[in-house]
Amino acid sequence: MAELVPESDPTDPIQLAFISDLHLFSSRCNYDRHEATVRRAVEASNVCVWGGDLFDFCWSRIGGGEVSRKAAIDWLEAWRAEFPDKTFVYLTGNHDAQAAFRESLEQWARPHTQPEDLSPSDTHSDDSDSTGSAQHVRLPMRPGSVHVGLDAIRLADTLMVHGDVIEGGRHSVGLDQYRNRWAHEPATSPANLQNGLYDAAVTARLHLAAAGVAHRRRSTCLRLLHWARQQPDWMHQDIGQVVFGHTHRCLGGVHVAGIDFYNAGAAVKHVKFEPVVLPVSVSV
Repeated sequence: MAELVPESDPTDPIQLAFISDLHLFSSRCNYDRHEATVRRAVEASNVCVWGGDLFDFCWSRIGGGEVSRKAAIDWLEAWRAEFPDKTFVYLTGNHDAQAAFRESLEQWARPHTQPEDLSPSDTHSDDSDSTGSAQHVRLPMRPGSVHVGLDAIRLADTLMVHGDVIEGGRHSVGLDQYRNRWAHEPATSPANLQNGLYDAAVTARLHLAAAGVAHRRRSTCLRLLHWARQQPDWMHQDIGQVVFGHTHRCLGGVHVAGIDFYNAGAAVKHVKFEPVVLPVSVSV
């Protein structure tokens, strides 16, 4: 977890784009229908947060292991190279939490992360945090910077998270166990069977009903808020907006417990998808 901090106090709001749940490489993905919308969101932003589950490695149609990971990094690098003046952040999702991909992400980000970005001067222990002496990691928002390996990030009053943090009992061990369900390669027979069953469910639109039951809007927002309040104070105090993915249910600013919640939906067949683009004021 970290806080994204502008290097100077801007006079205008920062434009934030949050794009998640593209599920690229899977047979259910319909990204081609949304590519123009994603492009407009990136173009309009100062900060682009890839909110997790951009890639579906366990059900990849293009190949397992190194083939899919290379294609994923090439896809991300194409955006970074085209928009070198923007800050890019990659949040971990359950479909892209594999250790090998996270290592690939770190290697990709390294040339665009200056050594002082993670120096001791950018972190400190805050003994007033409700979770104990948790590190308050501050990452600079500068043109061309890339930050990866995060489960959540805060910018001013806006908290961004993939959303699977509400699974597995809302603690780190349970979350790791939950994410391990998608750690397999597509060539294994259980993966092929699950993939086929899910494809059939998507064709019948049963996944929409399942998402509606498992992730009711108000309940999901309250679960996310409960998770946030279990984190260090600097992550959740005075937040006004929460942007998340994972549930595949598009939210355009649902107001719950005094906080506005946003979700982009998913680039999956029969599911509504709309990147979240928000102005974020960082002025004091």
